[in-house]
Amino acid sequence: MKVPGFYSLVLEDSAAIAKAWIPFLLPAGLWVSARREHVLGEEVVLLVQLLEGDRHSVEGRVAWIGAENRSQGALRRIGIALDGSEGAELAARITELAATSASPAEALLASS
Repeated sequence: MKVPGFYSLVLEDSAAIAKAWIPFLLPAGLWVSARREHVLGEEVVLLVQLLEGDRHSVEGRVAWIGAENRSQGALRRIGIALDGSEGAELAARITELAATSASPAEALLASS
């Protein structure tokens, strides 16, 4: 049995939420930067901390693998589709946080 990848993500402000949020994955998804190679469908665990220290541990699976950008020294980004009731709960919490924000971009996030 392969050990899943573990990622920690701190979404401490609305800009960080907007950068990480993937609304077209159901119930939602989050972008993370990955140091190692992944394959589509691979299971991962996300440890997510939101604005007020609200913490969530969520299982997910790799749903998108971004292009590698070696010229800029950036890590490859992978899109993680959130799974299960914990994933749905986290998606609802992020949507709620985006809806209470004053920014038009964040209101757009909340409507997805």
